[in-house]
Amino acid sequence: MNRALFYTIMKQLLSLLLLFTLLSSCGYKSETNTAKHPEITTSICNNDLYHYFVKVVSISDGDTFKGLTEDKKVIKFRIYGIDAPEKHQAFGNKATKYFSDLIFGKIVGIKVQSTDYFGREVVWVYTHDGKDVSAEMLKAGMAWHFKKYDKSEEYALLENSARLKRVGLWRDKEPIAPWKFRRSRKRR
Repeated sequence: MNRALFYTIMKQLLSLLLLFTLLSSCGYKSETNTAKHPEITTSICNNDLYHYFVKVVSISDGDTFKGLTEDKKVIKFRIYGIDAPEKHQAFGNKATKYFSDLIFGKIVGIKVQSTDYFGREVVWVYTHDGKDVSAEMLKAGMAWHFKKYDKSEEYALLENSARLKRVGLWRDKEPIAPWKFRRSRKRR
């Protein structure tokens, strides 16, 4: 057997092993339970809680990514409830890296909330162990709670806690919200 074929087979076997491990790890409780969807309290393998699963294949910025469905369709998603700094904004690269470390190359659970102006599905995203990715971004101070579209008390508390601890973008003396940053760039 040649080396290239061996590595291809090993990659496929590792992918299958990862999927099997993910699907056989039912029963773990999530650390996150948002006010918007309190029924989501079990691991990602409980398929009743998610609309579908995707493998994250690219990260656009701190709140947008592309996922590959089971039928090999690539879909662009926007994370619900948060707004992360833009790429050319302070903490934009750090937020994108943190987001990437959370989900890139991994299988995540998707629960669709709506579709935005750009045609992206606006979604709640959950890691293999049931963590709410929006909540994780807020805890780390890598995003604002997008109160214009989400009124959850939990997300508001997570943002306030990060502000008080001065973590992530809250270390900056005067952080600029992404929606204000985008508006100021349009005026130019």
